[in-house]
Amino acid sequence: MFDLTKDQAQRAADLHQKAIVIDAAVGSNVLEYPKDIERILEGGLTAGCHTIASWQHDFLAALRRIDRTSQLVTNDPRLFLAKSVKDVKEAKETGKHAVLLFFQDTRPVEDNLRNLSIFRELGVKTIQLTYNNQNLVGTGCCERSYTGLSNFGIKVVEEMNRLGIVVDVSHSADETTMDAINFSKDPILFSHSSVRALCNAYGRNKTDDQIKALAEKGGVIGICWQPFMLKRNKATHEVQSCTVEDLLNHIDYVVNLVGVDHVGFGSDLADHVQDEKITPSHSSLRIWRPLRPDVFGAGSTEVYDSFPEGLARSSEAPNITRGLVSRGYSDQEIFKILGENFLRIYETVWK
Repeated sequence: MFDLTKDQAQRAADLHQKAIVIDAAVGSNVLEYPKDIERILEGGLTAGCHTIASWQHDFLAALRRIDRTSQLVTNDPRLFLAKSVKDVKEAKETGKHAVLLFFQDTRPVEDNLRNLSIFRELGVKTIQLTYNNQNLVGTGCCERSYTGLSNFGIKVVEEMNRLGIVVDVSHSADETTMDAINFSKDPILFSHSSVRALCNAYGRNKTDDQIKALAEKGGVIGICWQPFMLKRNKATHEVQSCTVEDLLNHIDYVVNLVGVDHVGFGSDLADHVQDEKITPSHSSLRIWRPLRPDVFGAGSTEVYDSFPEGLARSSEAPNITRGLVSRGYSDQEIFKILGENFLRIYETVWK
């Protein structure tokens, strides 16, 4: 796939083996599938933010999901439930995969800030403010009209800052995205977004101004592996076939725009969905694509988009390292992109 010399290929393999590799947004229900876990380990993913709850889950449902995840992790010696940066580093040292609990909506918080404390004690350290809809906190990327954070949303951001929970706005509308950056005292994440200048996916991909504002606060954007966020027809929004080179183009763009300290990756990949090829009933591609192709691209709602050639499964994550070597990145730059940038955010925010 990459025209690497023997020495370059060995260097890439060594770097990937040494690196703390963090996927900032693992797809839903991955831990229910042993083959998915095998591929995560094969891909050398030290840690992943696993989507535990989202717009479908209220407070009690989220607690049940956390309990189920804890059971799955406890029963699998390959996994490690991580609640700190120290835990992530220990997972690396022991060859395990660190599971970080991640919410893709604040619906589980309901209208009670106290619930944030409960979730944090249980290990939820990153929460996305909105999914695609309007919620109590702010506006998602698929609403009919857009506002910024609500008054309650500002309180949620302040409380997340106080508790040490990372704020994420990957699915948020532009106004909510900018409000979150401006109101948060801590760096925030676009855990699984890409660059709008290269692929015009409203809300899901972020503008140059948003990426610059994120970087000024010390934040990081995780380039997403989803094809509809990497390459599409500008006029029709039709999703186009893509490769790992397209993802690398997005990484290069961010590095040239704001520097290497502010980019990583968030796959949004669930291997079993790629295996089955059928779009899950809860998927945004099935629910929102017909209504908002400007957000989720134009394409099939029945057959799930095939992930990029070279990144079709979690086991192919080393191709990112090979690609970065082929494009001339230094060892330290590669370590940052693979995971150290996210680790810096966690060290800063998790307190």
